[in-house]
Amino acid sequence: MLLLLLTLERFIMKKITIDEGNTSVKLALFENNQMVFRESDLNLEFVKVLLSQCDRLIISTVKKNTLFKSLFSVKNTISLNPSTPLPITNCYKTPHSLGNDRIALAVGATVNFPNNNVLVIDAGTCITYDFINSKKEYLGGSISPGIQMRYNALHHFTSQLPLLESVDTAILTGANTEESIHSGIINGILVEIDGIIKRYTNQYPDIKVIVTGGNAKFFDKGLKNTIFANPDLLMEGLNKILDYNESYF
Repeated sequence: MLLLLLTLERFIMKKITIDEGNTSVKLALFENNQMVFRESDLNLEFVKVLLSQCDRLIISTVKKNTLFKSLFSVKNTISLNPSTPLPITNCYKTPHSLGNDRIALAVGATVNFPNNNVLVIDAGTCITYDFINSKKEYLGGSISPGIQMRYNALHHFTSQLPLLESVDTAILTGANTEESIHSGIINGILVEIDGIIKRYTNQYPDIKVIVTGGNAKFFDKGLKNTIFANPDLLMEGLNKILDYNESYF
């Protein structure tokens, strides 16, 4: 902790982005637009210490009972919500039901590929597909079960299938129950993602595809389509939203 605080002192403009997801909490520290520090699974007290050394903070959470509610009223802090001004146009028909993580990823897509059609695939608890066009209009996407959710479902909704740990790759033809489960889940997801990418590519031949999320490593080598992997996309999007709202502080 002391070493981190000493390190922070050398930065001129320090901004914190926090993403509280379904399974983990991630924090990043930005100096202007450069990420200089990243950490996971943080507690509130640690964040308070960091905040005392920083200028601005943005929090994105998908939870109703967030760990960081007490920070929402702190000066120079933004809690991302459907009313937060954005550097893109949100065309989602029900913006109040749109996850903060998905909108932050869409903004991050415009940071990586401005003025391009972009499909963002977030492989986390769920697998989400989000499309933002070259006019910076977020149009929506789709949601499907993530890797662990599929393993859990096969075990929970059957009487005899075991609960397995996920694997990086799976053979096509499983020779036993365990191999068959791995094949169905891992290869099934690969086919799903490749199929979704192909359908978007048919409509938008110049589309860029970004894969992110905690489980992205399972797919970056198995997919047939050309993709860009960016594990920091959500944090980059939050940083962009924070900069966009600088005049509101």
